Amino acid sequence: QQMAEARGHTLRVALVGNPNCGKTSLFNVASGSKEHVGNYAGVTVDAKEGTFNFVRPSTGERYTIVLVDLPGTYSLSAYSAEERYVRSQLIEQTPDVVVNVVDASNLERNLYLTTQLIDMNLRMVVALNMYDEVRANADLLDHHQLSILLGTPMVPTVSRSGEGIAELFEQVIDVYEYKSDVARHIHVNHGAELERSIDRIKEVIQKNGQIRHKYSTRYLAIKLLEGDAEYNAFLDTLKNHDELVSARYEEQQRIHRELSVGAEEALIDAKYGFIHGALQEAGYMQGEEKDTYQVTKVLDKIITNKFIGFPLFFLILYVMFEVTFTLG
Repeated sequence: QQMAEARGHTLRVALVGNPNCGKTSLFNVASGSKEHVGNYAGVTVDAKEGTFNFVRPSTGERYTIVLVDLPGTYSLSAYSAEERYVRSQLIEQTPDVVVNVVDASNLERNLYLTTQLIDMNLRMVVALNMYDEVRANADLLDHHQLSILLGTPMVPTVSRSGEGIAELFEQVIDVYEYKSDVARHIHVNHGAELERSIDRIKEVIQKNGQIRHKYSTRYLAIKLLEGDAEYNAFLDTLKNHDELVSARYEEQQRIHRELSVGAEEALIDAKYGFIHGALQEAGYMQGEEKDTYQVTKVLDKIITNKFIGFPLFFLILYVMFEVTFTLG
């Protein structure tokens, strides 16, 4: 809170979300920028930054907000350049507040990234974007209850029209100034066996006092337990490297014995279990009046079938080359 008072009314806000969740559209509407919006890889190859003034409707106070649009990513693992870049920005250039933009019509998939941001112990507000689709599909969701369960304010928004943007930044300022009634740090419960392993590794990490200034030790323990390649290299810099490697190996083996899966897969499953439970408690139910993806679902069942998929793939390739070289 002292930092917030010292910084005054200037704050840095990072937009984080899955590809195609409307994040860049929200950036454009809020900051007045005209960044390109598209559905193909590489549109947002770097962080886009825009600065705008926001007058708080409730008090009339003026704030300067530096808005950073980070590349779209499905997770904070180290499997792609986008994932590594977003994770690096959140750790090295820690924003005052993170706005996690989610596609409200596809919550279960989008909230996986949210659980990883919770692990990082970042101050956060969730923008339930494309909320017009939720209303059109007659989906049911108590977003206030979900806010309480996840410990982060959630604001319905429609970035195409600007609906909810003012309310979103009201919540951002409340979180920044520690005035939010909802914002609190929670632990995503991964189940007894995984939590036991996380706690053991965390205790060993905490022997390195300087780490606390940069990392959430719980987040770091989870990434090390997963076997994250980037953090494996980070292990070499720690004074109790051997003890930590030994503890991690023992816990990974124990998890495999107890749960019959690897630690990374077990953590992923546990996160989706947590999301499913939270959505159930928030009364989430997808409407049955209208399903605009019926054709897509039927095609998916055929195209991704393990017996039909490959022959169909080679047939399409054959037809494509015949049309190109014979007919062409």
